[in-house]
Amino acid sequence: MLVDDSLSSSRWLNFIKESWKIFLLWLSGVLLLMSFRLFYLFHFSEKVSSDVTVKQLFDALATGFKFDSSAAGVCLLIPFLMNCFLQPFRLAHLVKYARNIIGVIYQSVFVILGVCGVTYISEYGSQYNYFMLEGLYDDQQAIISTAIQQYKPWGSLLSIVILLLYVLFWTRFVDRRNYSFLINLCPKSRAKKVILSILVIVVFICAARGSFDSRPASRKWSAVTTDPFVNNLVINPFRSFFYAIQDYGELNQLTTSNTNPYSVSEDKINNVLLNNETRSIGPLIEKPSRIFFIVMESFDSWPLQDKYRGLGLTENFHRLKANGIFVEQTLPAASSTMNSLSSLVTGIPFSGINMSRLTSKVDTYSLIHHMEKQGYTSQFFYGGLLSWQTVGEFMNRHGVDRIYSAANAGGKGSAGVWGVDDGQLFDLVSKSVPENSFNLIMTTSYHGPFNLDLSNSEYPWRNGVYPAQFQVMSDELLSPNTLGHLWYSDKMMGQFVDNMQRQYPDALFVITGDHYSRRYFHAKPNLYELTHVPILLLGQGISSKLSNRKVASHMDITATIMDLIASSDTPFASFGHSLVRSEIPENVFGYKTIRNSEYVWKQGNNEQFYGYRCTAKMDVKPPDQSVPIHEYQVYMAAAWQLLMKGFADD
Repeated sequence: MLVDDSLSSSRWLNFIKESWKIFLLWLSGVLLLMSFRLFYLFHFSEKVSSDVTVKQLFDALATGFKFDSSAAGVCLLIPFLMNCFLQPFRLAHLVKYARNIIGVIYQSVFVILGVCGVTYISEYGSQYNYFMLEGLYDDQQAIISTAIQQYKPWGSLLSIVILLLYVLFWTRFVDRRNYSFLINLCPKSRAKKVILSILVIVVFICAARGSFDSRPASRKWSAVTTDPFVNNLVINPFRSFFYAIQDYGELNQLTTSNTNPYSVSEDKINNVLLNNETRSIGPLIEKPSRIFFIVMESFDSWPLQDKYRGLGLTENFHRLKANGIFVEQTLPAASSTMNSLSSLVTGIPFSGINMSRLTSKVDTYSLIHHMEKQGYTSQFFYGGLLSWQTVGEFMNRHGVDRIYSAANAGGKGSAGVWGVDDGQLFDLVSKSVPENSFNLIMTTSYHGPFNLDLSNSEYPWRNGVYPAQFQVMSDELLSPNTLGHLWYSDKMMGQFVDNMQRQYPDALFVITGDHYSRRYFHAKPNLYELTHVPILLLGQGISSKLSNRKVASHMDITATIMDLIASSDTPFASFGHSLVRSEIPENVFGYKTIRNSEYVWKQGNNEQFYGYRCTAKMDVKPPDQSVPIHEYQVYMAAAWQLLMKGFADD
């Protein structure tokens, strides 16, 4: 409408001038937020590690600019839309009124949050988080008195007043300027007006997203340096404030619920928890000097089947499994990385509650706690950024001694999206494994958008064509490029294990996938292929402890490690069953998934389980009445109860 020929040149000029004024208000908001970030870095410079490089600081400021642009753009969305749709109807006065009011309000909010952030960082060592809302349930008068006496915020109050006066002056200045130079810049032809209108809209959308890329400014991409404090300052006070409200709402909703969603009696839950308590039967091997627990991104079981062996995707895993304890039919704790990783760390099965911002008090289940009790220093290595799913904070809350991320390995790999490539991650681990260390490693390369350059690699299908015997499986096969990332991940893992075994012959390795990949070779995978990951344990003496288990779950890993290395009769608790003991559970469980020696069941969207027979006649569907739903409900009810009753907000 803005470029219709019937519109007068004055209305078109008003649109251009108003767009320019909105841009100036956007720019002032960005400069305000960036100024606060720079002030924080200077004022709290003692909190910044000396290891932080100039390049990392530049990356932090560049990423922070994206958040600042997004915050200012979103706040100015209403006047921008009003300018687009009301100018043609001679309603410029409404556009002006909205721009002035919103301009003052949003910049004032930036000022107040930015200045108050100085006091908040002084107290908590970080920008706004959900702790700030705990004051709603505390002695608020005492909190205010303490803040006044301890921080004497008179300088902050004076700063707020001065900056608010600046906001009023600047907003008025922007509004009253004539901007006559725009007259000469405005196009006269209709085509040029259309192009300029589209350009204005596109630029504003990109500003509000904080990026011209396909990925908008998001918290999970904020930890771009090796320093946690600098990473915390990447997100501006405005976004931090709203993230704090969001996090508090999620936590409050979870922790205020007293009703177990699995509707199981307390007696049955208590029986499960009591039966989970056990004692180690080992040590079954000589105590390893180093333990490597490798959790492979999307590394599932379907490529390990004989019918896909000719693809050569997991040759390193096949080679290694011949000398260890291997269970191909393993149910993951969850279908997403953070939920599975949380369960592996805490020992508590995923029951539908995201544990990334929760802390369990139940140390008797915690893998980290058990390893440290055995004399190991705990370390976590992640190929991405620690801000993803707040995984760095999660590991810190659960007692991990040393935490490493992509930032410690250069920040970006050749793919550049999820952090460093697996090869770079394993190189970092190789340089950071002291004696008596337990090393939890989370890889990232087998994850979209799959943009590793494999053209010069030894990947057999880099030319994009599968052999004829695989092409006949389906008209819709997974792309060779995607599977090349699985091949690369397997190759880097194999090289790392070989390297560590040469350096530390007594090392123990545990290798599994975080969850099934949701990517399959052809369009019609069976239920087994849709649900399973492998488990592999390697080390001196392991091959003599071959397991008779054909079916397992992620929850079996902690119990197995304890039996292998812990002193005899060491108490611990586990929802799983050790793979080196003779007893075999009738059923194993994952979230919404059940498995026994013959069948696998998966819960669908209608809360009903559907099944698949994995032995004998695989096309036979098991009878619905054989699904052990009640046992599953008790298992999940106990996991929910243990997590919620053991919640601590630190």
